[in-house]
Amino acid sequence: MSNDGSVTGNNSGGGENITGEDNSIKDNNIIVDVKDLNFYYGNYHLLKSVNLYFKKNSVCTLLGPSGCGKSTFLRTINRMNDYTEGAKLTGKVLINGRNIYDKSVDVVELRRNIGMVFQNPNPFPKSIFDNVAFGLKIHGIKNKDFIVERVEKCLKYAGLYDEVKDKFNKSALSLSGGQQQRLCIARAIATNPSILLMDEPTAYLDPVSTSIILNLINSFKKYYTIIIVSHNIQQAGRISDYSGFFLDGELIEFGEAGNFFTRPKDKRTENFITSRY
Repeated sequence: MSNDGSVTGNNSGGGENITGEDNSIKDNNIIVDVKDLNFYYGNYHLLKSVNLYFKKNSVCTLLGPSGCGKSTFLRTINRMNDYTEGAKLTGKVLINGRNIYDKSVDVVELRRNIGMVFQNPNPFPKSIFDNVAFGLKIHGIKNKDFIVERVEKCLKYAGLYDEVKDKFNKSALSLSGGQQQRLCIARAIATNPSILLMDEPTAYLDPVSTSIILNLINSFKKYYTIIIVSHNIQQAGRISDYSGFFLDGELIEFGEAGNFFTRPKDKRTENFITSRY
């Protein structure tokens, strides 16, 4: 973030290099590179030697049955598991080439660069405007004109502006479930992240709201790298460039969506895709 109140970062999906020099990634299209990741809750070994990568300006869906570790994995990318008592992680999560679990990493700045949308819409008990402006103000932006411009732009990106442009001062809690989720998306992108994490963002929405958000995801990949946890195979097939399948804490298969959904290499992936689990 610059001193004049503008949000810096490359909207092509690269963002600001928050963790230093890129010394380990040879493919410049890779923004997140996960190496031998293990995650424990106490003595319980949940994620087991996960290795995968995410490319800039792509949509990747992570599939698997409940309890397989995919949501926990998603939260390792912005260090949300730091708050979990008894949690322990080994391995590396590299963003733009350096481990985000290095002690030198500024976690606040890390999360500015990584937006997150949760399964349940979770607007703050504030006005619609203040919800979207929240991250900007937290990061020290004081330029009122810039904040107004950015809030309006993010609401437009999220397909919500026309529905709320005369209601900015109303409580966000007065919106419908689908509108609240789009508001949360606008809030997540307000600080201009390069990565957007989404944990089953349409799980509790009606078909119309779901369709709107899936269309948003397709349009967003020109700005962000999007990583989505999903249970819905049909939705994943519709929006994905890449997909991965988790089972019992292991990454069973990962690859381009076309091959993943039509020619899976592992029988367990095929069983899940064809609803045999």
